[in-house]
Amino acid sequence: MTSGTIPLRALLLAERLDARGLERSADALPGVVAIAEAAEGQAFGFRWGALVTVGMAEAAADRLAERLRPRLSDPLAEPVVETALVRLDPAADGPDKDGVVRLRDLSAPRVALVAEALARSALLSHQEAMLERALDRLDPVLARLRQGRLGPSSSVMLRSIGEAVAARSRAGARVDTEAKPDLLWDHPDLAGLYAALDDEWEIGERSAALARKLEMIRETSETLLSLVEARRSRVLELAVALLIATEVATTLYGLFKA
Repeated sequence: MTSGTIPLRALLLAERLDARGLERSADALPGVVAIAEAAEGQAFGFRWGALVTVGMAEAAADRLAERLRPRLSDPLAEPVVETALVRLDPAADGPDKDGVVRLRDLSAPRVALVAEALARSALLSHQEAMLERALDRLDPVLARLRQGRLGPSSSVMLRSIGEAVAARSRAGARVDTEAKPDLLWDHPDLAGLYAALDDEWEIGERSAALARKLEMIRETSETLLSLVEARRSRVLELAVALLIATEVATTLYGLFKA
């Protein structure tokens, strides 16, 4: 940490955080829960499963995350972590060329907005990784299709892709990363700061790219499902034909034997 900078650390911990009873700030921060204000730093929680610590040592942040574990629903096996640096600068409000976020003041709404932007970036990183894994699973199946074959593990692969798509859909239902934070309704003067953060961390662009990938995966999955179903139908038809042929052969054998 360079002189005069404050570290922010975003951790995506789970699909949901039960924040009831955690609020410790008198400031109204829509969509954000100020859950710690102590000598070791501040922390902001988000009901969609993220925690952002401000000015906390990494060990202290990890201890806080561990204390929150009983409040987490569907925790991730490993938290997704993103970091940023904030510096007080009365003449600026937004990231500089080095990526340090300069703020006119360190008021709770201003810092909370930076925390939410960083938390959204962590959520997008998680979704990007999940969809990339889903696309990786598609590659060998598409390669077999180009050769006119459909692998036996296609249904298993489709279930895995379905899990990734469902996770993206569930996250989108909890927080729309393309929409402006609720905090801006009460603090419209911070819209310029959020626009600068959005541009720096490419929040809107990444969210739109994820939506395009999701649509592509859905279309491909539907095609694969139709092929799997068609193959099953052909197998069933073949089985029925074999049964009929067996029955006919048995009947003819009986007639000729008689």
